[in-house]
Amino acid sequence: MSVRLTGIPEKTRPLAERLGEILVPRPSSTFAFRLDSGSILVVDRYLPPEEGCLAVVATEAGNLACRRLERGFVPSRVWGRVTWILKDPNGR
Repeated sequence: MSVRLTGIPEKTRPLAERLGEILVPRPSSTFAFRLDSGSILVVDRYLPPEEGCLAVVATEAGNLACRRLERGFVPSRVWGRVTWILKDPNGR
């Protein structure tokens, strides 16, 4: 596997600050959920839901679940739109 890195590393600002701007462009509407697998979903409530996007939705039982939105989804059931999935590549 090969990975092509693009851009020039920006060393004048801390890495955490740069990552924060990428992962959480709207802090007041962004939330994180940890899944049983250990992955973290970054969810933005500001972004409008669209067919085919991954979203956190309210289930019939009143729980929250992660689902890919299909045609005919009910917008009022969408809690927020998944913007990132963070996963430890070592499975921890």
